[in-house]
Amino acid sequence: MKRRQFVGAGMIVPLLLMNRQAWAKAKLTEDVSAVDDAALGELLRLPLPDLDGNTVTLQDLTDARLTIVNFWASWCAPCVREMPALDALHKQQQSVSVVGIGLDTDANIQAFAAKTPVSYPLLMAGAGKISLMRKLGNPKGGLPYTLVLDHAGQPQATILGEIEMDELAAFAKRHA
Repeated sequence: MKRRQFVGAGMIVPLLLMNRQAWAKAKLTEDVSAVDDAALGELLRLPLPDLDGNTVTLQDLTDARLTIVNFWASWCAPCVREMPALDALHKQQQSVSVVGIGLDTDANIQAFAAKTPVSYPLLMAGAGKISLMRKLGNPKGGLPYTLVLDHAGQPQATILGEIEMDELAAFAKRHA
C-alpha cells in the first residue's frame, strides 16, 4: 500500500511541475459579477496613506481614466515580478492610471519602495483590508489581485494571479 502511494505521488509531482507555467500567469476576466457594489464603494472612498504619509482615496486618483488597481505585498513574489511591467504600462499609456494597494505593513511597503521605486502611487492598506479585497471579486484572498475600473469607477475586469501583461495592455488600449 505504501509503495503504491509513493509511486502515485511520484507521478503527480512531475505533472504539477509541468503545469507550473500554466499557473504562473492569470487570465483577465471581464465577468465582474463577483465584485460587490458596496465593497467597491468602500474601496473608492477608503482613506489610505501614500508613501509620503498623505491620505488619499482611490476616488481621488481615478481622474476619468481607466484605473488598474493592483493589490500586492512585498513578500509576494508574483506581485514583485509584475510591478516593473505595471510601471511601464503606467508610463506608456497616458489614458491608464495604475495604483498599487499594499496589503503589508507600512514599514515593509516603505522599505520595498525605497529599493524598487515605481512611478505609480502606492497606498498602504495593511493586511486588515484582505477582507475587503475578498468582496471585490477575490473570495480566496490570493495575491496579486488586480481590479480594472473604468473612468466612472465601475469594474471592467479582474485578474487573480500574476498578470499577463500583453493581455492587460491590449485590454487597456481597447477600453481607455
